[in-house]
Amino acid sequence: PLVSLGNLQLKAAASHTTMYSGNKRKKLWREGKERLLKMTLEERRKEYLGDYVALKTIPTWMEDLKSKSESDGENAKEDLQGKKSLSEKVSLYRGDITLLEVDAIVNAGRWLNIL
Repeated sequence: PLVSLGNLQLKAAASHTTMYSGNKRKKLWREGKERLLKMTLEERRKEYLGDYVALKTIPTWMEDLKSKSESDGENAKEDLQGKKSLSEKVSLYRGDITLLEVDAIVNAGRWLNIL
Protein backbone atom coordinates (compact mmCIF):
# COMPACT_ATOMS: atom_id res chain seq x y z
CA PRO A 1 0.00 0.00 0.00
CA LEU A 2 1.17 3.50 -0.82
CA VAL A 3 0.43 6.99 0.45
CA SER A 4 0.91 9.70 -2.18
CA LEU A 5 2.50 13.08 -1.45
CA GLY A 6 2.42 14.90 -4.78
CA ASN A 7 4.65 12.86 -7.05
CA LEU A 8 6.25 11.01 -4.13
CA GLN A 9 4.78 7.85 -2.72
CA LEU A 10 5.34 6.53 0.79
CA LYS A 11 4.89 2.95 1.80
CA ALA A 12 2.21 2.70 4.50
CA ALA A 13 1.26 -0.17 6.76
CA ALA A 14 -2.33 -0.31 5.52
CA SER A 15 -4.23 0.33 2.30
CA HIS A 16 -6.31 3.16 3.70
CA THR A 17 -5.21 5.61 6.39
CA THR A 18 -8.77 6.23 7.60
CA MET A 19 -8.64 2.78 9.19
CA TYR A 20 -6.42 4.26 11.88
CA SER A 21 -7.08 6.71 14.66
CA GLY A 22 -5.60 10.20 14.46
CA ASN A 23 -2.63 9.20 16.61
CA LYS A 24 -1.79 6.22 14.41
CA ARG A 25 -1.95 8.36 11.25
CA LYS A 26 0.35 10.93 12.88
CA LYS A 27 2.79 8.17 13.78
CA LEU A 28 2.77 6.80 10.21
CA TRP A 29 3.30 10.33 8.87
CA ARG A 30 6.22 10.93 11.26
CA GLU A 31 7.82 7.62 10.29
CA GLY A 32 7.51 8.50 6.61
CA LYS A 33 8.93 11.96 7.22
CA GLU A 34 11.92 10.56 9.14
CA ARG A 35 12.59 8.04 6.39
CA LEU A 36 12.58 10.79 3.75
CA LEU A 37 14.85 13.06 5.80
CA LYS A 38 17.47 10.31 5.98
CA MET A 39 17.48 9.80 2.20
CA THR A 40 19.85 11.41 -0.26
CA LEU A 41 18.40 13.38 -3.17
CA GLU A 42 19.09 10.46 -5.53
CA GLU A 43 17.30 8.00 -3.21
CA ARG A 44 14.28 10.29 -2.97
CA ARG A 45 14.12 10.69 -6.75
CA LYS A 46 13.90 6.90 -7.16
CA GLU A 47 10.59 6.99 -5.26
CA TYR A 48 8.90 9.60 -7.46
CA LEU A 49 5.87 8.37 -9.39
CA GLY A 50 6.83 10.09 -12.63
CA ASP A 51 8.32 13.27 -14.00
CA TYR A 52 9.50 16.08 -11.74
CA VAL A 53 10.78 19.63 -12.10
CA ALA A 54 13.98 20.40 -10.18
CA LEU A 55 14.12 23.93 -8.77
CA LYS A 56 17.55 24.53 -10.27
CA THR A 57 15.97 24.31 -13.74
CA ILE A 58 13.64 27.26 -13.02
CA PRO A 59 15.45 30.57 -13.68
CA THR A 60 15.36 33.31 -11.06
CA TRP A 61 14.02 36.74 -12.01
CA MET A 62 17.62 37.90 -12.39
CA GLU A 63 18.51 35.05 -14.77
CA ASP A 64 15.30 35.53 -16.73
CA LEU A 65 15.87 39.29 -17.11
CA LYS A 66 19.47 38.73 -18.21
CA SER A 67 18.52 36.15 -20.83
CA LYS A 68 15.72 38.37 -22.20
CA SER A 69 17.90 41.48 -22.39
CA GLU A 70 20.77 39.55 -24.01
CA SER A 71 18.43 38.15 -26.63
CA ASP A 72 17.10 41.67 -27.29
CA GLY A 73 20.65 43.06 -27.52
CA GLU A 74 20.21 45.36 -24.52
CA ASN A 75 22.41 45.95 -21.50
CA ALA A 76 20.75 44.40 -18.42
CA LYS A 77 22.91 46.15 -15.81
CA GLU A 78 20.87 49.36 -15.75
CA ASP A 79 17.54 47.55 -15.36
CA LEU A 80 18.81 45.32 -12.53
CA GLN A 81 20.37 47.99 -10.29
CA GLY A 82 18.91 47.86 -6.77
CA LYS A 83 16.78 44.77 -7.47
CA LYS A 84 19.58 42.26 -7.15
CA SER A 85 18.91 40.69 -3.74
CA LEU A 86 15.24 39.85 -4.26
CA SER A 87 15.52 39.06 -7.96
CA GLU A 88 18.19 36.42 -7.24
CA LYS A 89 15.93 34.62 -4.77
CA VAL A 90 12.54 34.64 -6.51
CA SER A 91 11.42 32.58 -9.50
CA LEU A 92 8.13 32.33 -11.35
CA TYR A 93 6.84 28.94 -12.43
CA ARG A 94 3.94 28.27 -14.73
CA GLY A 95 2.87 24.65 -14.81
CA ASP A 96 1.76 21.75 -12.65
CA ILE A 97 3.03 22.64 -9.16
CA THR A 98 2.63 19.04 -7.97
CA LEU A 99 5.61 18.14 -10.18
CA LEU A 100 7.92 20.61 -8.43
CA GLU A 101 10.68 18.99 -6.41
CA VAL A 102 9.88 20.83 -3.17
CA ASP A 103 9.21 19.83 0.42
CA ALA A 104 5.91 21.68 0.71
CA ILE A 105 3.37 23.68 -1.26
CA VAL A 106 1.44 26.34 0.66
CA ASN A 107 -1.88 27.74 -0.51
CA ALA A 108 -1.82 31.48 0.07
CA GLY A 109 -5.20 32.19 -1.53
CA ARG A 110 -6.66 33.82 1.58
CA TRP A 111 -3.84 36.35 1.71
CA LEU A 112 -4.67 37.56 -1.76
CA ASN A 113 -8.13 38.58 -0.54
CA ILE A 114 -6.60 40.76 2.17
CA LEU A 115 -4.23 42.58 -0.15
